[in-house]
Amino acid sequence: MSVTAKNFYRRPLPETCIEFSSEIGKRLFTEALLQGSANIYFKLASQFRTQDEPAYCGLSTLVMVLNALEVDPEKVWKAPWRFYHETMLDCCVPLENIKKSGINLQQFSCLATCNRLKSSVSYGEETSDFLKKFRKSLVNSVKSDDQVLVASYDRSVLGQTGSGHFSPLAAYHEDSDQVLIMDVARFKYPPHWVKLETLQKALCSVDTTTKKPRGFIELELRKGTRPLIMYGLKAYVNVNDSDFATSVISWKEFLLCDPLEDEEEEFQLCCRKFGQCFAPHALCCTQKTFDADQKNSCTECSSEQSEACRLICAEIRKTRFAEVFSSSAVAALLVAWPFAHGYSERSDRIGNLAENYKKEFSAETLNEMNQLTTQIRTLICCSKPPVIININKPDVTPSKCSKNKIGESCACSNDVHL
Repeated sequence: MSVTAKNFYRRPLPETCIEFSSEIGKRLFTEALLQGSANIYFKLASQFRTQDEPAYCGLSTLVMVLNALEVDPEKVWKAPWRFYHETMLDCCVPLENIKKSGINLQQFSCLATCNRLKSSVSYGEETSDFLKKFRKSLVNSVKSDDQVLVASYDRSVLGQTGSGHFSPLAAYHEDSDQVLIMDVARFKYPPHWVKLETLQKALCSVDTTTKKPRGFIELELRKGTRPLIMYGLKAYVNVNDSDFATSVISWKEFLLCDPLEDEEEEFQLCCRKFGQCFAPHALCCTQKTFDADQKNSCTECSSEQSEACRLICAEIRKTRFAEVFSSSAVAALLVAWPFAHGYSERSDRIGNLAENYKKEFSAETLNEMNQLTTQIRTLICCSKPPVIININKPDVTPSKCSKNKIGESCACSNDVHL
């Protein structure tokens, strides 16, 4: 039998790492356990998994954390069981893209937030203050049974092969200042101990996709919440990143223009411009299709979610935005849009109206809007090409949506196709 490609059965751990199952590794774990610094290990170990794809380290780590923290996905994995699997984490990044290039820290945080976790991201720094912060967060996590710390680090800094990687941290040995990494790429490396200072250096490696350092994420369950169940963005499913980025740029340029004097005309114009930009990206009813929503039906929601779906759909349809759009999915995107206060008068007007509606929403609908806002922000942050608006620069041609001279007519209304 001929072998046409080089293949491997695991890799030897470098000297910087101590194998968990070795005699030294066992001693470190025993001492950490007796010191109360390995409590979270048992929940993580009970859900320890090997990533399904070579680039799925982020997804598999998050699945491991979600199941360890006993988060109900409210989606059926294999009937009748509801249980997290990598294929269910499709709300922020297309799975086909993840298979090719994995995910970055912002995308990981988005996926965590969209699945009921409180996510706090800390970017790596080569300072003693950061090391103290890292150590404190780690100790809080390993001594608990409901908080997990996930590291986004550069393998090469640890002397391992490869580069960017995600894995949860399960125990801490105080005397030697070492942390136990539950490596989800078990086909490559077993769980291992590493010096915290060495891991800190690995957290400081710059991710080429974001131009920011890697880091660590503190995760815990946000009680009283649920994942996105009604609305979402399908930009990453049916439309490529450049189309979504173009839509965002067009919308942001439109917001820079002075509003029309007639308030009703201004409202109609803003809604129709938003629909022109984002109707192709709107997703409704458990991320399948918004055909059912256009027929005022939420029958595609599961039985456990149907009541919540109906409530969310009904409250969105009561907004003025929904009177303009044929689908409440587009109205939901507009309500959830992350308007930056002070960006422009037009932006503040439409943003304030959206905020007023949020104050009247039920907890179910407000949760859905907050989750959707997180998804929008992440897709804007991670879109390719990046969303960049150049304003107030003399060497840049002003947008046609900006009035340059007193009395000059605005082209916004002519640009919106009904």
